[in-house]
Amino acid sequence: MANQRLIRYLKNGGILAYPTESCFGLGCDPKNKRAVEKILLLKKRARSKGFILIGSKINHFDIYTKNITGVQKKELMTKWPGPHTWVVPASEHCPSWLKGKTGYIAIRLPNVVNTLRLLNSINFPITSTSANLSHKLSIKTSRGCKNLFKKNVRVIEGNIGNEKKPTTIQDFISKKIIRK
Repeated sequence: MANQRLIRYLKNGGILAYPTESCFGLGCDPKNKRAVEKILLLKKRARSKGFILIGSKINHFDIYTKNITGVQKKELMTKWPGPHTWVVPASEHCPSWLKGKTGYIAIRLPNVVNTLRLLNSINFPITSTSANLSHKLSIKTSRGCKNLFKKNVRVIEGNIGNEKKPTTIQDFISKKIIRK
């Protein structure tokens, strides 16, 4: 059953901090431009960078991605759930504020219990970017998020995963590793 209060919070522009594989992340409803802008301001992040979307089911990404076949979905799933982000062609329905300067969108199915529980409870994807100020160390604890972002975010409690570095980012079409 969907968590109606949390869904309403996100639809109204709320920001979440939640555990990811290597640090805490910041997320919001990807369709809410005002919420995305709020994350950019909180992080002091450039608008030109795109966002990662995280979901608990591969079909959460369908409206944001362009013509991914069943065979391609199986290939995406060879690295999921887990700390692997795929960059795929974005659909015409994907908001420009998610793509940055590109025609692509980054997507991931995480493997962090509390985050999966969150995503299953709302049944749609959220944006994902590290919880930090741009060019500063990523935050590893819920307390660190509360201290930095104060009342500007709702913190989902939980432990981060065991990864020491941010997730690998790979171009799905060329197979080129963008970040390792």
